[in-house]
Amino acid sequence: MEHTLSHRKQLTGIIVLLTTTGLMWFGFFMLIPLLAVHITHDLGMGAAIAGMVLAVRQFTQFGLGLFTGALADWAGYRRMIMLGMLVRALGFIWIAWASDVLTLTLSAALAAVGGAFFESSSKAALASLSKGYKRETIFSLSATVGNLGMSTGPLLGVALIKFDFALVGVIAGLVYIVNFFLLWAFVPRIASTGNSQHAVQQMFSNLGKVWHNKPFVIITALMVGYYALYSQINITLPLEAARLTGTEDSVSLLYVINSGLAISLQFLSVRYLSHWFKSTTLIGLGTLVAGLGLFLISFVNSYLGLIACVVIYALGRLVVEPTVALVVSEHATDDTLASYFGFSALALGIGGVFGNFFGGWMFDYGREIGIPGLCWWVFGAIGVGVLLAVLVIQQVQRPARLSLEATASSPDHS
Repeated sequence: MEHTLSHRKQLTGIIVLLTTTGLMWFGFFMLIPLLAVHITHDLGMGAAIAGMVLAVRQFTQFGLGLFTGALADWAGYRRMIMLGMLVRALGFIWIAWASDVLTLTLSAALAAVGGAFFESSSKAALASLSKGYKRETIFSLSATVGNLGMSTGPLLGVALIKFDFALVGVIAGLVYIVNFFLLWAFVPRIASTGNSQHAVQQMFSNLGKVWHNKPFVIITALMVGYYALYSQINITLPLEAARLTGTEDSVSLLYVINSGLAISLQFLSVRYLSHWFKSTTLIGLGTLVAGLGLFLISFVNSYLGLIACVVIYALGRLVVEPTVALVVSEHATDDTLASYFGFSALALGIGGVFGNFFGGWMFDYGREIGIPGLCWWVFGAIGVGVLLAVLVIQQVQRPARLSLEATASSPDHS
């Protein structure tokens, strides 16, 4: 961040970044939850195809994030965010009229490229501008406004899809164009850390710094399991709601509940729980609770029962998401913020591929072989597995940590 940046510009930048975060989630969740239902119901394709399209989008966005994050540390966060908004808008507008597998996949991939540009950059910009503020508070607020967009976006999407799915895609794309102008007008330029002659060298140097931070790499690997569960809000949960009720209207309520809990509880719960548990422990516990919510769906066969399970699932998610952003910012240095967020996004890319593609496939296959609970059992096992992995890793790392603390407190090192 530039040293000459005034407090007023800093605060304005934070407020606008929080606003655009809410709008990003609003536009995204206006379209994406309905895309799986549109592909299966309107276009007559299988859930596996819907899962594949969503998996391509997710892996493209968060796979590229490894490189676009490092690029943003060199080129500047604001510039990358604005470019990403325009590309995402074009991708969503193209999705509006896509009607075959190839076009759906290509348009989803284009939207994903836009997301790769702004995902890590926007988080890094927020972390950079929030110097002097409590970052856990800022990230909790970011997650809260994001969830507000997540709860309201599907409501508009469901209302618009009654007229035409194309209208949903166009309006969702226009939201990102509005974001572009908000960023251009109100977010200050945040000084980049590179020079044009050593761009590639700096990118790989930053990625090397991240890779050699083994504790952070381990946390990122654990997050793959969580994001496999996280992605179910876009694929199996909407499909299950539509199956139980026979209408697309039921999808939006899932998002209202999932986000409403986060809006009302996220800030206080994370602030309270962080006093009692380490960040990695919170990630493990939150993943377990989210997995439990999905596992319990195998025992219900009513929309009301599904809602109850989504409540449990949402309680797990609201703990994990701001905790991850805080962990990333704690490990990163000022000149590697976007690189760390980009590397962290790999977990969402890999977990999203498994969650979307195999989630959709298991949803269909389980019913074909007479085991409709198959996907929900697998998700429950993932939740247990992540928590166990966290506990094992903490036990392995504990002797080394105690040794370091003992060395630091000895008279020779005082």
